[in-house]
Amino acid sequence: MAVSAAQKKASNKYNKEHMSTLGCKVTKEQAQAFKEHCQSKGSTANKVLRDFVLDSIGSSKPAPSGTESEDKSE
Repeated sequence: MAVSAAQKKASNKYNKEHMSTLGCKVTKEQAQAFKEHCQSKGSTANKVLRDFVLDSIGSSKPAPSGTESEDKSE
């Protein structure tokens, strides 16, 4: 089912107000190897990194539904 323009607008507004993006620099080869590793485990780089961050700060609160943004560099 396609997402309506209104839903996209609402999600973007929520994300702008409540979400933040973290990043780090690695070589392209390292990034590709990490993505392949995550895929081989049945996950995504975004989920693995998000889970690591939440575990590191002792939080198990997941992102609200519809606000997950997968790695856009794939």
